[in-house]
Amino acid sequence: MRYDLLLADADGTLYDFHAGERVALEETLAHSGIPYDGDIGALYSSVNLSHWKKLERGETTQERLRVERFADFLAELAQRGWPTGNKTAQEMSQTFVAALSRQRIPMPGAEAFLRAVSAKMPVFLVTNGIAVVQRGRFEQSELRPYIADILISEELGHVKPDPFMLLEGMRRAGVTDRRRVVMLGDSLTADIGAAKAAGVDSILITQGAQAPQGCDATHVALSLADAARIVLAGHA
Repeated sequence: MRYDLLLADADGTLYDFHAGERVALEETLAHSGIPYDGDIGALYSSVNLSHWKKLERGETTQERLRVERFADFLAELAQRGWPTGNKTAQEMSQTFVAALSRQRIPMPGAEAFLRAVSAKMPVFLVTNGIAVVQRGRFEQSELRPYIADILISEELGHVKPDPFMLLEGMRRAGVTDRRRVVMLGDSLTADIGAAKAAGVDSILITQGAQAPQGCDATHVALSLADAARIVLAGHA
């Protein structure tokens, strides 16, 4: 079956979120009087991930997530006897969101992938994210000319794995045959889960790693080059 619409996740799929997050976190910690090192960075990443997983499960909101991840991060620093700086969780959140909105580092091969795919079909970004961060990053990115539309969970009020954003993308693109739609992403729970719920095919991109056990994506791609071959199969 030939695909006529690509729905693509952003962070970890087309954008190197971890690289951008580290830059933003270092700036935030410096502003807060907290020295950055690998252990502190890993601690923040762990706390942050736990809050995004709560969001996927419907246990929090993006507004709460912005601040509560830093409140929990500061509490964990204090518990370990590490420096907690001189800013509140609210102040750290504001600094971090502003810094993160300036980070737009593409994954290797992202521009070539989008150039090839967008020549054959529309590409819609479908992202769980904070609107001011995502809009700030994407609108100024070199990848933006290849993207037909951007659907952001905070703006639409639905978070993957809820299929709403995928179905809304199909509606905007005017594609009614779900067999002709494919979702590309790096998260089994959010991206592949949303594709299953929407009844469309999926591609799990692993960035060179082996697919996790029990992976039920329609396709697995080790790289964006692999993903392009899958997406463009059947196109002359």
